[in-house]
Amino acid sequence: VSGGTEPGLVMGTIGYMSPEQALGKALDFRSDQFSFGSIVYEMATGRRAFSRGSGPETLTAIIRDEPEPIGSLAPLTPTPLRWLVERCLAKNRDDRYASTRDLARDLATVRDRIGETSAGVAAVAPAARPAWQRVLPWLLAAGLAIALAYRLARPQPNSAVAAPVIRFSVVLPDGVDFEYGEIEGQSSLSPDGRKLVFVGGAAGRRRLYLRSLDSLETSSLEGTEGAVSPFWSPDSRSVGFFADGKLQRKEASGGPPQPICDAPFLETLPSWGSAGQILFAQIGPEKPGIYAVSSSGGPPRRLIYSGGSESFGVWPHFLPDGKRFLYLNRDFAGGSRLWNLRAGSLDSNKTTKISDTIPSRIEYVRSGYLVFGRLGALLAQPFDVTNLRLTGDPVTLAEHVYYFNGPAMTGFSASQAGVVSYEKLAPPSRVAWLDRGGRELETIGLDGIVASVRLSPDGRMVAAAIRDEKLGTSDLWLYDLSRRLASRLTLDEGDEQAPVWSADGKRIFFRSDRAGPPDLFEIPATSPGQETVLLRRAGVQHSEDASPDGRFLCFTEWSRRTNGDIWLLPLSGKSEPVPLARTPLYEAGARFSPDGRWIAYVSNESGAREIYLRPVDGGGERIRVSSGGGDKVRWRRDGKELFYLSGKGEIMAVPLDSGARPAPGAPVPLFRLEGEVRDYDVAADGQRFLVDTAPLDPAPISVLANWPALLPK
Repeated sequence: VSGGTEPGLVMGTIGYMSPEQALGKALDFRSDQFSFGSIVYEMATGRRAFSRGSGPETLTAIIRDEPEPIGSLAPLTPTPLRWLVERCLAKNRDDRYASTRDLARDLATVRDRIGETSAGVAAVAPAARPAWQRVLPWLLAAGLAIALAYRLARPQPNSAVAAPVIRFSVVLPDGVDFEYGEIEGQSSLSPDGRKLVFVGGAAGRRRLYLRSLDSLETSSLEGTEGAVSPFWSPDSRSVGFFADGKLQRKEASGGPPQPICDAPFLETLPSWGSAGQILFAQIGPEKPGIYAVSSSGGPPRRLIYSGGSESFGVWPHFLPDGKRFLYLNRDFAGGSRLWNLRAGSLDSNKTTKISDTIPSRIEYVRSGYLVFGRLGALLAQPFDVTNLRLTGDPVTLAEHVYYFNGPAMTGFSASQAGVVSYEKLAPPSRVAWLDRGGRELETIGLDGIVASVRLSPDGRMVAAAIRDEKLGTSDLWLYDLSRRLASRLTLDEGDEQAPVWSADGKRIFFRSDRAGPPDLFEIPATSPGQETVLLRRAGVQHSEDASPDGRFLCFTEWSRRTNGDIWLLPLSGKSEPVPLARTPLYEAGARFSPDGRWIAYVSNESGAREIYLRPVDGGGERIRVSSGGGDKVRWRRDGKELFYLSGKGEIMAVPLDSGARPAPGAPVPLFRLEGEVRDYDVAADGQRFLVDTAPLDPAPISVLANWPALLPK
């Protein structure tokens, strides 16, 4: 048994630990300087530097808080001694003494200065000896012994006391919300375990935010507007991310972002290796696969081909040597949809299958574990990185973690310092009827995380997508409003969302990822499990609305190159879909007018998302409806009123005349909705609103420090 402290395990006397020891990092002589400084602080002031009410609180104080200045507790303490202690207690070990010899030299200097001062003070007031004079002999003894501290301060076998696991949540800044990603990383912990970067939204705009875990402050990273999938360099100094069709990097300390390469269809979470290469997965119709590119920029090269409906390679992650990497692969041949963990290399196009028991993105930590998710839990399992094999049973680190089975997404990030962060499961929905004043009339029995609600044409049924907490995927359910009964409509393990009723109420159109990136399907409203493919092609399709005459299904197709585009799919014959709004702008959320001649939709052509009208016949005319932000547009059944959600969370009503060309009136706020508005629909007469909301979690990301203490000894 080794007598040293292994990285990732926190051991020792809690009150005198260094921040790196409290975080389970590797220790060196500078860690002993911190412990030495804590002892001298206590001897000079009579008070411990970081003592709190409990062990976990004391560890948190060591990591985050500064001790009260010595001068305020013991004013007569000489300034050189104060400086020496402050330097020893620096949170960053690089700010402490570069060598034990330097510390010993400063101790000798303090001794000489104290000796001169002591003689003068003793001559005047020999009976009144300040605390620092009483400490002086102990300081000198400590200076002689400090060369032995590196060994003596290490906990010895069978005598060390393991520190507890620490869990805390990261509170978002006011006005910033967190959006969970389906196939994009939304948060990332630096390898040194000291900083967290995440994607946040404020005033309808998305960017990266940086939080140092030893601080209560969160700052936005300038120049990262529209960023997704943040990741760190191995030295924890730079942040990589994807935005504007490019892979980019930015120094965490400041400065403008620097482009690395074009990546128009980049998805999942890139990985930055120790040899200066970056891995990323590109998913889309053009050249899908796993790519490598130099972190300093240049053309990427494809290492692994992902053939869409044939295979699907995602979530590449470098191993410590910076050449080998792990990734997840899904084979669709023969109808299989199982994930398997594979290993690849920068130096070869050959890959090796490791396991088919890990249905999640993974990260390797140098203590010898893979961290991954399964059925809403975060797990760690021993892994032999030399021979590329699992060697033990998984251990649960956390429950109720955000997990999405479709693309094998688990919202977590693992540092190399015994710290992991994870995204908590989203809160359940509350679905209720509200009147035009926002007063609740009644709730309906749709439990769990409800992603969407859609009233049938006759107003008697609700089609809803309800998320399974364990799998992280949704199924379609029908709810009979008069009988208050819910029944499941789709039975597949894939993710089914965005239900749309046909004009006659007999069919439901929806999107599903059961065969890869989401395609369009249809199912009879009375025949559970009898769905058929409606449209299958490259890209991601999202069903939006069916025309009143039954001729078209309107859907959004998502593309990194052109954002969201609105298409019309003919529902009779074998005609191909035709684009209605296809520009580099964001265009989505379309709804047919009751007469079928116009479409209301969301576009960001003004710089922010607003509501527009345009004719279905393909004319270029556009009529702006909203101001101050708009989303989730809906029609009243007679076409005389439009509703939408404002940027302030208000349901807005817009009067429309009934002429050949709609003339929108001024938007009028009806009521404000609190929390997250996941979806809503409007009764035919426009007097009631079926609203699907959930409380906003101000702290959606949790941090787990010293997780190796959870592992079996």
